Amino acid sequence: MTNGNGNGVAIWIGVGVAGISMAFALTHRKRDRWSGARNVSRRVAEGTGGLAATARDLAERIGIIYEESHKVAEDVSQLWSHGRKLLGV
Repeated sequence: MTNGNGNGVAIWIGVGVAGISMAFALTHRKRDRWSGARNVSRRVAEGTGGLAATARDLAERIGIIYEESHKVAEDVSQLWSHGRKLLGV
């Protein structure tokens, strides 16, 4: 591989440096603004299953809160009318 002057080693070092610089250039290239938008839309599309499950869970919790608050309002109304009867109003 060498002709006595060490040129073979220099060639391999040059090939290695060129390979590293090409890999660096490919991984650090500028991205256009549309690639960012595509990445965001891809992430949103991947997370829609979790989003639907979370929305369903929130809707169920809101329903439970509504039912319980309705029961509390009925109890307060009964207590209020009972208190008025006790006072004779």
